Order: sequence, then C-alpha cells, then structure tokens
Amino acid sequence: MESTTDDQQHTVMFDSDNIQQTGGGTHDSSSRWQKATYDAKSIRQKITFSGRKFDVKTLPVDLYRVYETLKIRSGEEYALTNVFMIRTAIELHRAWHNTLLTAKILQQLKDKFQVRMTWELGVIKLKFHVEDGSHELQYKVPYDYDSEFQDLYMRIAIAYLDEHITVHQGLIYQDETKAGKHTAKTGLFIRAFPGRLVVYPFEAATCAVIFFGGDWVDFGIAAITGLASGLVEYLLVTIGGSATLLIDVLVGVSTGVIGGLFFDSNIDGIGGQLCLPSIFL
Repeated sequence: MESTTDDQQHTVMFDSDNIQQTGGGTHDSSSRWQKATYDAKSIRQKITFSGRKFDVKTLPVDLYRVYETLKIRSGEEYALTNVFMIRTAIELHRAWHNTLLTAKILQQLKDKFQVRMTWELGVIKLKFHVEDGSHELQYKVPYDYDSEFQDLYMRIAIAYLDEHITVHQGLIYQDETKAGKHTAKTGLFIRAFPGRLVVYPFEAATCAVIFFGGDWVDFGIAAITGLASGLVEYLLVTIGGSATLLIDVLVGVSTGVIGGLFFDSNIDGIGGQLCLPSIFL
C-alpha cells in the first residue's frame, strides 16, 4: 500500500499487483480502499491531513508552562493530550454550561489515554488539577450562545477518542474552528458582533410568542429587550476581560427595567396585560 499526503488532501492508493482477481479478492480490496478513504475524512468537513504539528508557542503562558513540565515527565503526546482536554472543556462549558456532558467527555478522554487529571466544573469557574495536584489551572468562562461552534469541539474530541485524528490534528482543527475557517460566511456573520444584533431581537420575540404564550404586544416588547440585551453584550465583549462575566447580570437588569417600564406606563391600555414571563424568559 502506498500513501501520498499533501497540504490539500489525503489520498490512499493500492498497488494493482496486490489485488486478487479471483473469488472475493477484488471486493475485499475495494472495501479496504473505501475504509481508507472514509478514515481520511473529517467528522464534519474535510480537514488537512498533513505533517503539520501544533505550535505550542500559541498556548497561554500558564498552560504552556504545564505543557513543558508534562513533556519532560511523560512525553509530548501525553502533554498535548492534557492541553487538548483543558481546551475542549473550556469551549464546551462556554456554550453548554452543562457539567454532566462536559465531564463525561473529559472522563472518556482520561480513561482512554490514562491522563492523571481531575477537574471541578462550576457555573463560571473551572479548575483542573494536573498530575494528581502538582499543577492547578483555574479559568473563568463566561456563557456564550454559539452552541454550533462548540458542537464542533465535541466532534473533534470524539474523533480523537476514536483515533481518527492525532492530537496534533485535533489541536490544529480547534484553532481553525475558532478562527472560523470551517464555517460558512453566514455563520460567521451571526457568530460575532455586530451580526448578533440582528439575531437577538428576532430570537427573543419569537420565543416570547411560541414558547411562553405571549401575544403581538409581548412580541414587540421582547424584541426591544432582545436588542437592548445585544447592545449590552456588545459593549461588554468590546471591553473584554473580566467585563464579560457581567453579561448575564446586566442583560437581566436591562430586560427587567424595560419590561417594568411598559408594565407600569399603561400606554394605550396595554399596561397590566403584558405576559411578563414571556418577556423576561
């Protein structure tokens, strides 16, 4: 079997002299070729199967320090697996905020690759104890609504678990996913601001009517609160840093203030008749 690899594709070819022409030989070779072709495909998109290695210099200082220590003790593959697990947990928790699902994937990776790591997954703060507590990493992870984006991280983790990709390929694919290289332009538009300002009012208004039984007045007020929420988040994301941790609090305050203004004002006789749960939720 001869394998050729370049930066654009991964092709597997079989020597024709090795294909048996009698009995089920041709079918077996065809099946092997199909399996090899399938294994060369990514979980959702075709990714680059090349000799590239993940650039560890791009890691945050604290994570890079832990990587260097683990590399000396247990080798590069083990050290990169620890990095892969931590980055996967952060991105999954950012969207899901579901510790059970995130912990389940972490446990599968830990068991598969015999990683000596424990973790504490809180609402915002994540703690990772590496090498039985010799290192501890803590991260504050604000909630995000881009679940499709984090869904790719889950699929990358599953592909690594099933040994369809190497740890280098998994880390590179994570970087490319975060950079938007595997997302359509429309997806990139609504993924970041100011594109999200178009989505939030529509999302809030439709959910108020469909899921919480609001009427068209609630639809309009919910759209206003959605726009206000988007503007608040846009401001805090632009500031960056720890300011993003205040997103949920300030969004809730702005929604309550706007809903309260309409409820108390009794404009055009609608006051006191609003479906407040449909607006607030």
